[in-house]
Order: sequence, then structure tokens, then C-alpha cells
Amino acid sequence: MEKVLEVSRGKVNVNVTGDLDSDKTVIALIPGVNGSIEYFDEITPELQKKYTVVALDLLGQGKSSASDNGEYDIDMQAWSMLEAMARLSITEKTVIFGYGVGGLIAMRMAELRDFAVSKFVLLNTPANAKYADMDAHSSLASIPLLGKMAKSSVKSDLYFAKDFDTSKLNNPNVVNDAANEVDKKTDKKLGKIAEEYLEQKALNKRLRIVKLPTLAIFSDDDQILTETGVKDAKATIGRVPHLVMKDLKGAGHAGMIEKPKEVAEMIFEFDNDTKDFDYSEVESIDE
Repeated sequence: MEKVLEVSRGKVNVNVTGDLDSDKTVIALIPGVNGSIEYFDEITPELQKKYTVVALDLLGQGKSSASDNGEYDIDMQAWSMLEAMARLSITEKTVIFGYGVGGLIAMRMAELRDFAVSKFVLLNTPANAKYADMDAHSSLASIPLLGKMAKSSVKSDLYFAKDFDTSKLNNPNVVNDAANEVDKKTDKKLGKIAEEYLEQKALNKRLRIVKLPTLAIFSDDDQILTETGVKDAKATIGRVPHLVMKDLKGAGHAGMIEKPKEVAEMIFEFDNDTKDFDYSEVESIDE
């Protein structure tokens, strides 16, 4: 079921796979910048075995509207995702799965409304501002098209492992299709939100305050976050309590597209291992 929901700052496109009235836990999927909910098409059938799956497009991309004033930051995106989930009457604690910058939005969702989040999963998410600008644009993005603002063209091959064959995907053009939904002006603004958020406070400090169970997955062939960015993230968050770190072998930045079964199994194992987690110490750091 796909629908567009009104929120304070715009309209959020959501896709629900499964029954929200069932006893299954809800897992909310948050894409990164220039992405869309279609990034999760490969992994949703796997996740549906255990969860009711709710995928949400960020404001300014996918089938969601632009923000009401054309401005973007992590706070606004997090609130918009939480509002959309509330509109779906999701009242039980939810697992939040954020990919790339979507992991930072998941983090902020937990900071703002920890009582709505049970645990979260980060896939190839930067930990410090130095590695937050994960640029994968082609030179075509700067070329005006018939007087109109150019689309946010990206080098789609950088999103995958170097030897990955995209022809086997349900939609081999999923990366370009999502990027083409974002105009260049919006893309520039979205591209700054991760750096601004991490300049305020690095990811490890945020995780230590919220204290939620966290699974951090990193691909070994990530050409967007880069090998150096992955090493920095691992070193930064590696000692955070309640955090489990996993390596995704033979995958690039969009690892859930390349290896959906492996990522889903990591999530299932993590969720099972943390089923008896004591939430009495969890705090909100809403500022």
C-alpha cells in the first residue's frame, strides 16, 4: 500500500508492506540523500518475513513533496518521518533502518522521540562531519537543460561494489531514477544536512546518550563513504555501549540492494539477540 501523507512541512510518500494491525514488529526504512523508497525493493521481501515494512521517502526526493519553505535539515526530516508514522497509527516501538545519511535521520528520530523507537540499524552511515559529504555526482549535474534546473545526476556505479552486475536487479536504473527525482537546487541543500548535524555532535556522542541497541553495518567496497570514511566510522563508534558492528562482504554503499538476504539476516540476528534489552536507561536528548 503506497500513499502520500500530509505532515507539517510537506507531504511524505510511504509504502506499507504487510498489515499494520498484525502482531509483527514494524521496521521503518529511511533512504539516504538522492535516494528513494525504491532502494528497498530488493530487501523488503526478506524483511517482510519478520516485520511489517514501512518505507518512507524523505521530503525533497522520491514521491514526497519539497519542504514547505524549500529548506532542509536533519531535524525537519526526522520530524517529518515521525509525523508520517504517527499518521499511520504506529504506536508500538519501531525498528528504524537508515541507509547512508538516512542513518543520521534515524538517529535524530531516536533523539526526538525515543519512546517510539526500540532499536535502529545503520548501513554505511558516516560518524563525523569530515566524511559526511559523500558526493557521487557526475559533471552532467551542472549543465542547464533548456533553461530549467538540471536534475541531480549521479555516478550510479559508485553506489555498488566495483564488480557488481546491476542487470540482475528488479530495476537496474534504481539509483539514476531516484536521483532524477531531485532537482539540483534541492540536492545542494540536502547534501549539507549530514555535515551540519555531525558538526554539532559526532555520532558516537549521540549514540552514547540515547543508549538504544544499534546495529552498524559497513560494506567492504563502499565507494561513496570510502574506505577511509568506513575506518573512521568504525573507530569512532566502535566502543559505544549496546552497539553491534557487522561487515558486509562484497558489497558497496547500497549494500541492501546488492545483498538483501545477508543484510536482512544480520538484522534478524541483531533483533533476536537484543529482545530482552532493558530500556530503563534510555533517554531523550531533544534540545
